[in-house]
Amino acid sequence: MNRRWFLAMAAGAGIAAAQQATLPTIPHLPDYRTLKFPALKAVQIPKPESFTLPNGMKVFLLENHELPLVSGFALARTGNLFDPPAKRGLADLTGTVLRTGGTKTLSGDQVDETLENMAASVESNIGESRGTVSFSCLAENTGDVMAIFRDFVTSAEFRQDKVDLARMQLRSGIARRNDDPSGIASREFTNILYGRDSPYGWEIEYEHVDRIERKDLVEFYRRYFFPSNIMLAVYGDFSSAEMRARIEKLFGGWDYQQAPVPPFPAFSAKPAPGVYLGDRSDVNQTFFEIGHIGGLLNDKDYPALQVAGNILGSGFTSRLMRRVRTELGYAYNIGASWGAGYLSPGLFEISGSTKSKTTVETIRTVQQELEKLRATEVTAEELQTAKDAVENSFVFFFDTPARTLNRLVLYQYYGYPADFIFQYQKAIGQVTRADVLRVARKYLRPENLTIVAVGNPKEFGAPLSALGRVQPLDLTIPEAPARATGEGAKSQ
Repeated sequence: MNRRWFLAMAAGAGIAAAQQATLPTIPHLPDYRTLKFPALKAVQIPKPESFTLPNGMKVFLLENHELPLVSGFALARTGNLFDPPAKRGLADLTGTVLRTGGTKTLSGDQVDETLENMAASVESNIGESRGTVSFSCLAENTGDVMAIFRDFVTSAEFRQDKVDLARMQLRSGIARRNDDPSGIASREFTNILYGRDSPYGWEIEYEHVDRIERKDLVEFYRRYFFPSNIMLAVYGDFSSAEMRARIEKLFGGWDYQQAPVPPFPAFSAKPAPGVYLGDRSDVNQTFFEIGHIGGLLNDKDYPALQVAGNILGSGFTSRLMRRVRTELGYAYNIGASWGAGYLSPGLFEISGSTKSKTTVETIRTVQQELEKLRATEVTAEELQTAKDAVENSFVFFFDTPARTLNRLVLYQYYGYPADFIFQYQKAIGQVTRADVLRVARKYLRPENLTIVAVGNPKEFGAPLSALGRVQPLDLTIPEAPARATGEGAKSQ
């Protein structure tokens, strides 16, 4: 037995020695911090062909023959900012039923079948400050698909059954709006800051949806979808001369006009500092939003503010991630950004979640990191990392013809200069440590912070009142009032 054991051990040792002798030598790898990468190539943006039809519709064409595809969109100056106060949700419903309700010759379901057989799509949507009808198809089907697209832009039908379905879906969304605690925090934070009595921040309730009839959708559509209020952009595998002739044939005879669209409602929100609690006893985490009103994209200090926001809370190297997650273990995910809009201010927003018992500690840590950013200059390494992240993302603004044309058209739609993105890119490169400190002190205002926490206060390690006077949030969903016919529209 001892002999067999000895032979087995000897054989094993021999095999191990042979394997060790054949293992390749692993070369010494350089430290990742010493790696050098070439500078990104300058982005070359093609200039689209543009012209205006006699009826006032502006058109942009951008050829791209890489793939046999053609896509495009019609951009109408409208939005839910034009919703009547008593019929909130009207723009949303119009944007949905514009497509699902079909055209005068085809129902929405028939359009679905026709487009599916061609691997094509036509979609519609109305957001806060713009309405869009878009299409995408194989180049060989361009004529057929653009004819359907034209019919939606010029003569959508809004069939009653699809109006009823869209209203039911919107009511269902209202009924489920408290299902996601994170969504509650985000919604309440936005509504508090933009104002609950303002179209920028009001809430859609059952009563508003129940007041909306088919005729309201038709009137809203006809008010804002007319030639001189629309920008049309098409990109893909086509000849510009042929596409121009096609568009002139499709839309040239559409002479419907309306009075010029008025300006969007003025933005007049003011700071709303305070601590707000959404009581949810059924969760074991606290979801929070902290911040205040942000700014516009064309603010001269926006580039420095974006770099500051990046240093504070964007990615694993950010201050909030290092402190709150890595060092303290309070949260798995946390982030911050300086939000900016085209026409109205965005939001300066710090968001995340934490264990219930560390709610107050986490929020206090966030406040401390914000104060540190305002107290001393960031390090040279932090500045460079943040600037690299912003500048390296620049290439993705123009990585496809669709994004290129979409961005250029949006700049014109919102009245921005065509070279705005290059002005912004240059400004990012010029941001200094002193700039970050200056804008942090000027724009990031601790005294104006709105703090929204959604969680179970019974499980908080310290009372939320340690942060200031707590204002409870009313998360109940009001039932719709009874209709004039006597039939109540009950909450779902």
